[in-house]
Amino acid sequence: MGPVSVCYVSQFFHPENVGVACWVPEQLARDGWDVRVLTGVPNYPTGVVPAGYDASRASREMVGGLPVRRTPLYPSHDDNAVKRIVNISSWALSSTWYGTGDIKDAGLAVVYSSPVTANLAPMWARIRYGVPYVTMIQDLWPDSVFASGFLAGGIVRRVAETLLGWFAKWSYRLSSHVTVLSPSMKDVLVARGVPPEKISLVYNWVDEDLFAPGAAPDPTLRQELGLRPDDFVVMYAGAMGQAQGLGVLLDGLARTASPMHLVMVGDGIDRANLEQRAGELGVADRVHFLGRRPMATMPRLLAAADLQVVCLADTPLFRVNMPSKVPSLLCAGHPILVVAAGDPADVVVGAAAGWSADPADPSAVAAALEEAAVAGPDSLRAMGERGRALYETQMSAAIGGARLGEILRAARRTKKGRGTR
Repeated sequence: MGPVSVCYVSQFFHPENVGVACWVPEQLARDGWDVRVLTGVPNYPTGVVPAGYDASRASREMVGGLPVRRTPLYPSHDDNAVKRIVNISSWALSSTWYGTGDIKDAGLAVVYSSPVTANLAPMWARIRYGVPYVTMIQDLWPDSVFASGFLAGGIVRRVAETLLGWFAKWSYRLSSHVTVLSPSMKDVLVARGVPPEKISLVYNWVDEDLFAPGAAPDPTLRQELGLRPDDFVVMYAGAMGQAQGLGVLLDGLARTASPMHLVMVGDGIDRANLEQRAGELGVADRVHFLGRRPMATMPRLLAAADLQVVCLADTPLFRVNMPSKVPSLLCAGHPILVVAAGDPADVVVGAAAGWSADPADPSAVAAALEEAAVAGPDSLRAMGERGRALYETQMSAAIGGARLGEILRAARRTKKGRGTR
């Protein structure tokens, strides 16, 4: 018996660097599936279409040994809400028009559901031909739209919230199965009417070659910053925006008595405010802003610090999400301080892989930093090893691919069905 066919549906794919959106079909192919990809014309994250592609035309190509069907879209990834709506809507419609035949021929589909409108073509194939599909929920819709600051209020928001909420509900209803990337996301979906037996946890995995444990520390970091070999170094690497709520991290650092330094890698709209805040708190000499660094250099840079930080503002949406930083740091075997509430903190603390602190309480952040500073290298190393063990047994590409494969095989057996409530 030959490999089982599946059509992978995602608005994003190579050459767009969207992590797991690209890795899912590759892992399924490694696991023996006959995978074809239905995706859009590349334009993420700049909104600019690369040379060799035409946003107005459908095309076919081979990418990494996988047959890829690209369908047109309006390219945009700026802050204009109308343009972003046209972007996702145009691809939803074109993928349905051009790609339903690919889904029908495969007889099974799996959807990278971000945005939720990526489900339109599989929904139509389900209604028209009875083709089963599995939805991989990457974020909650419409919640994530409004959490990002788009459509802040007014009648446009109310209409969008109603329409997107209705669409999301029907996309889940028509799905043979849905996967979530955090434990509490399942509870939210159950509360919204999705049967619990129809939901499975499949964590997002990471680039396991890049974030393999044991990277040699960057020998230049402490030299560049004028730090002593025994200075305790805390590192935050990532976006610096309002969603991260990084002010509490500076407030917490200012309350510590231990000699420690905070290294901030990355950039964002809140960076200038954070630099000003560090000065106001009198810790500018202990907070170092490095700006963006190439991804290839990050493993050694991370290894040069004693503790890694994940920081998120406390919102209902963030409590049930799992930022990619968490599995990345667990995979690399780093001890972690999670300044966040909900699943990101629960997963790390539950594995004894680090600490958590209330993102609204600078004193709690300070206490966690102090505890980490006196823990000692052996204790920190053991935490990192426990985190790595959690990643290998719960989050790895092999584990995630196997779980997804089981779900897809079960969905294929229900091909004659029309979905459940």
